[in-house]
Amino acid sequence: MNVATVLVLAALSASILLFLRTRPRLLPILALVGSGVQALMLFKVVSLAGTGLPLALLLGGLLAVSGVLLYLRVGSKPLIAAATVVAMVGAIQVLSAVL
Repeated sequence: MNVATVLVLAALSASILLFLRTRPRLLPILALVGSGVQALMLFKVVSLAGTGLPLALLLGGLLAVSGVLLYLRVGSKPLIAAATVVAMVGAIQVLSAVL
């Protein structure tokens, strides 16, 4: 298990927690879809390829934006921590895709 696997699984578990405990559910669904697709690609269940924008940049951006917006909306400590994990994993993925 490497760092990329741990980051994707952390984002997936945090987005599941946000999905189960946050209303309205649009932003948690976006975070869950982004981290779920990344987990499926990581475990080689799904193979996706894009022609224009790198997929890692797109999915990382989706996680980063949804994590920041969820951070601004949630109020309890576990949800703030989960939103922080989602936002930070997305930011790390965006930076690694750009650099």
